Amino acid sequence: MSEPKILDYNKNEVRERLLRALNGATKDWTDADLARATGLPLAQINAEMPAISDEYRGRLKVSEKGDLLYSFPQGLKSRYRGFGPFMRKLWRTVSRGAVATGKVLFKVWILVTLFGYFFLFIALALVALFGSVALQGGGSRDRGDRRGGGIGGLWLTTNLFDSMVRLWFYSELFKSSDARYRDSYARRERHPLNKAVFSHVFGDGDPNADWNTVLKKAFVAFIQTHKGVITLPEFMAISGLKPEEAQDRITRFLVEFEGSPEVSENGALYFFFPSLLVKASDVSVPAASAFPLKKLKRFSSNDGKMDRTFRWVNIVNLLFGSYYLLNAINVGTNVIIQTAEGVALKGGLTYLYSYTVYLASQLGATQPAVLLGWVLGVAPLAFSVLFFGIPLVRSWRLKRENEMLKRENMRKVLYSAVIANPRGFDHRTVSLPSEEVRPSAPEAVQEEVRHLAAWSSGEISAEGIWAFKDLEFIQREAEQVRASIRETDYAPQKTVFDTDEKV
Repeated sequence: MSEPKILDYNKNEVRERLLRALNGATKDWTDADLARATGLPLAQINAEMPAISDEYRGRLKVSEKGDLLYSFPQGLKSRYRGFGPFMRKLWRTVSRGAVATGKVLFKVWILVTLFGYFFLFIALALVALFGSVALQGGGSRDRGDRRGGGIGGLWLTTNLFDSMVRLWFYSELFKSSDARYRDSYARRERHPLNKAVFSHVFGDGDPNADWNTVLKKAFVAFIQTHKGVITLPEFMAISGLKPEEAQDRITRFLVEFEGSPEVSENGALYFFFPSLLVKASDVSVPAASAFPLKKLKRFSSNDGKMDRTFRWVNIVNLLFGSYYLLNAINVGTNVIIQTAEGVALKGGLTYLYSYTVYLASQLGATQPAVLLGWVLGVAPLAFSVLFFGIPLVRSWRLKRENEMLKRENMRKVLYSAVIANPRGFDHRTVSLPSEEVRPSAPEAVQEEVRHLAAWSSGEISAEGIWAFKDLEFIQREAEQVRASIRETDYAPQKTVFDTDEKV
């Protein structure tokens, strides 16, 4: 029976044998160590170790002689398989569905509550104003005027509320047909009201939701303009990730884009992606060198006037809710007073509350004070606090998240400047021209330079000039490797078959 081909193998079986070997006591592994422990061919080990490193958060090391070593400081705990990853994936799926459903219901509730209470409070104030005239004008049952007493209050409430809704949403009463057409067109250009309210409260999501795709495009463009070779410092400049995070991400890219970690003759680590060199069109070098920046998050997509309008509407609800709650506690149902002219409602600041209690009793409420305390007091008051509280907390979190985004964008500028001049880098000359790359903390640049120096053995002189000899060595070696690569060896060859050609 013939031996199977070296590259014709069962991936799962090879990975299981490698994992059993990696469970041993050795801290660092070379390809030769794994070949001795498993009996597997080096070609299979080299093909599967990048995927294992990605799944188990492995780290790549290079010895002084240039040997490549694998290590797993966090142990062999898979990030994709097992009970923990399964439950996290299930939780993400369920939570996303619940959040999506909750957002729809919450949008409707916020819109109805915010403007519903606003219209109701304004309508009650107008009803109380005109109702007082109706009562003083002889709203007794003997006159038989159905617009005078309790029925009159109900008629005023219904018609005033209906008129306000028509004025707000449709503007039908006092506008020409041309004005209505222009307003309807303007509304189509703006966000719908429910989305505008939700944007004010919860924002508009993550503007960098597609960042993984953006990063991969920039990565592939860089690879294709640099002969398939990239170093870890260069990847840090593209992604803005810190060295530890960049190591983890590029290990994943080795699997996704069929790359491999390589060591130069003098022992510098670089990553080679020959499959990405098979391209039928050229890539612009300047475009590939312009690394993308993450977008800062905005408070909302509304203009300032609309956000201020929402706040003022909520302030009205907050004031009215507080008013009704305090009167429900302090006045209760004691809204009738005896005057020289006869029985009347309490006046002054309590008149609106007194008249609302009167209307509620006319509509059949047995405990109008309790009803008003909860419906017109506690409910709108709690909503108003929530309507102010959520944007306030979100604004604080937004500021912190934007600072993190600015730091990440700044690292791209900083790492690129270090790579351009690793031996004589002066962090005081780094230019941060736009807001997206300019953190608020003045010491941010110096902090990131020190972190980079700790990772790459950088040194600073008495004059404040940094020397990153390790980075200089890596970049010099990478340029020598690139000089030795002929892109024509990887370019598509002459077409020998085309489905469009006639046979």
